[in-house]
Amino acid sequence: MGFASKKKLLALTLVPVLMAGYASSNCNAQSMDQGAAPLPPSGASNTDTDYFSQHFSADALAPDVKSAVINANLDPVSFNRMVLHTRDQVTSTGQGNAGGVYTVEVTIENAGHGLVRRKESAQTRGAAASTRLDLMYRGYFPFLTQNVPTDKSTISPVIEARKVLHFDTKTDGHISFVYLYGAAGQATFADPGQVICESGKRYSASQLNASIQGQALELNCQAIDNNGMVTNKMTLAYLEKYDVAVTLHMQNQGNSLDSTVTDFTVQ
Repeated sequence: MGFASKKKLLALTLVPVLMAGYASSNCNAQSMDQGAAPLPPSGASNTDTDYFSQHFSADALAPDVKSAVINANLDPVSFNRMVLHTRDQVTSTGQGNAGGVYTVEVTIENAGHGLVRRKESAQTRGAAASTRLDLMYRGYFPFLTQNVPTDKSTISPVIEARKVLHFDTKTDGHISFVYLYGAAGQATFADPGQVICESGKRYSASQLNASIQGQALELNCQAIDNNGMVTNKMTLAYLEKYDVAVTLHMQNQGNSLDSTVTDFTVQ
């Protein structure tokens, strides 16, 4: 893979709510093969609790990024652990990708400082399709992400923000996150990644699922590459009672996804 193509793939990977892990999961894992790493020596899955909590935390952030987060003095989310089950309809427009219906379990944990750990495990036709691990600011700005293939024999490297150039911590109005990034163990790319969001309407969160309390704020977000091109569009619901966003719709050049919350629990 050429430098430009690899760079574009990494830029897409750091956005937390892409279709990586659905129809494109195997393609992503193969494309990142040069940077792939074996599982931990213990042989435990990378989705196990110890790995997840250790490698997707504020302490795992690059020093400049950790300082930016800590110095912002951000309030934590208002829950310890949230589990959503969703039904995701993926529609494919690109060659070589298969659409379909996926059942997904999304676990979101309070990681402090406004950060959340997010684990998304998808199945289709009763078989595991993908697992994705993230550390994000309130569910919509990415700091760390990793895709884990179904056989777990090799894994893609963690894609990490290395330096924060702009970080809006509010939710209303126009908000953006601009950052330098790279794959673990590899050089930082010179051009930044961007996620830009605009808030929309407020509505009762119970419209998403009867168990969800409070109001939801619509967030319409875009991922923009180094050429100024929009590579992905996302619609999120920011759950105001819980201070975290969940994904409702996303679209890129090859796929679109619509997500319906079928079950919701929070602790």
